Amino acid sequence: MTGLLKIVMINNDGLAFAKYRRFPVWRENGFELCAITDDADEAVRLMHKENIAFALVFNKPPLLDAAVVVDKISKKASRCEMLVISPHSDPENMRECFLAGVTDYLCEPVSELRIKEALNRARQKYDKAMERREYRLALSEYFSTLPGGEGEDKFISSLRELIAQSEGVTVTTEAAADYFGFNKDYFGRLFKARVGISFGDFYKRFRILYAEKLLLSGRYKVYEVSELLGFSSVDYFTAVFKKVTGKRPSELKKY
Repeated sequence: MTGLLKIVMINNDGLAFAKYRRFPVWRENGFELCAITDDADEAVRLMHKENIAFALVFNKPPLLDAAVVVDKISKKASRCEMLVISPHSDPENMRECFLAGVTDYLCEPVSELRIKEALNRARQKYDKAMERREYRLALSEYFSTLPGGEGEDKFISSLRELIAQSEGVTVTTEAAADYFGFNKDYFGRLFKARVGISFGDFYKRFRILYAEKLLLSGRYKVYEVSELLGFSSVDYFTAVFKKVTGKRPSELKKY
């Protein structure tokens, strides 16, 4: 992944912000502790304005109840990943926070190792959510260009369902034929008659559109997209990408 991911601290203690911000663990793992507020609504505003996708929430009742803050943020900034730090063990607050979607709940004193582990889990969740978002966008854009792609054609609708269900795996012509209940040869002829190209070319174009969206997001390196899409090598991915788009992947990537 490229670039530092921003974190907002939700705390009413500026000294704690200064203390935690000095920890090397943030930058070493691709994060930046960039802002502090003691108000959940202000945190959400900052997230939208500053492109912040992570929140470090401190549990300091009664003035700052982590469960209340987490619940409010999860409703107004659904893509935000949250970690909670509490000065002491609070099983009920912890339960409510996990129900509201926090990735981890840590009790002070918190070591940098524990923070690193929590950050890794939060980032994995965030990356998966972003990959899913780009996949859905690519799916919607790709099928909107097909006749019957908006649901009027049963064959195209079933094809869309197949691709939608296949995120994270590679769909072969054989697998697609099995999904439709046909043998490979008959499915190949039917598909070309209905869509105008082979299933292999159709699926290749979709995967490259998905790759384009991942690269343009600025969050991925070329080799990461190649691995994510299951290509055998970066060179092969580059060759396929250039054949479909006329450009190398590095020409689309944001720096």
